[in-house]
Amino acid sequence: MFLNAFRLVGKDLFVAGLNNSHSGNLSVRSDDDHMIITRTGCMLHHIDHPDLITTAIKHDDYQTLKASRELPVHRSIYLNTRAKAIVHAHSPYVVAESLSGKHIYNNLLMLEDAEGLYYFPKGVTVIEAKNAIASNEVAELVIPAFKDSPIVIVKGHGVFSIGETLEEAYHWVSGLEHSVKILSLSAI
Repeated sequence: MFLNAFRLVGKDLFVAGLNNSHSGNLSVRSDDDHMIITRTGCMLHHIDHPDLITTAIKHDDYQTLKASRELPVHRSIYLNTRAKAIVHAHSPYVVAESLSGKHIYNNLLMLEDAEGLYYFPKGVTVIEAKNAIASNEVAELVIPAFKDSPIVIVKGHGVFSIGETLEEAYHWVSGLEHSVKILSLSAI
């Protein structure tokens, strides 16, 4: 049922250069108690049925070990927001900006282009975690940031984006990367 959406977004993330061959992950809430998440080590641009893992949101089950290592973050988002889909990507311009901090004020990345200002008028929250990859720390830190924006930046790591669908969540990822690329180009 969800395979085509996973394939489309996974391929688009790779083609757009937002992930490398084996990075990033996707999930959708399948019901109140379960999600479908990409398996750990999955090549998002080549998703097939075995790459989609159905697992519980509130507890571990027999499928948990197959799921993306970012499972704790996906679980936290589903438990604490209304998200129905999540995209996690390693957007290079966003990650670079999170490290340089040139346009970050009070933990908010402030955009300057018209599209960026339209979609993210309050900026985009940048969180910093001691362990930025697959940690309970990130799982806790991202939640407050989703109150003002459908996307959160994890300093030095990437973004987590939420939406009603994978396509909507991907829209926020690609839009933010585009706006940050403009920031970078305007500094040349």
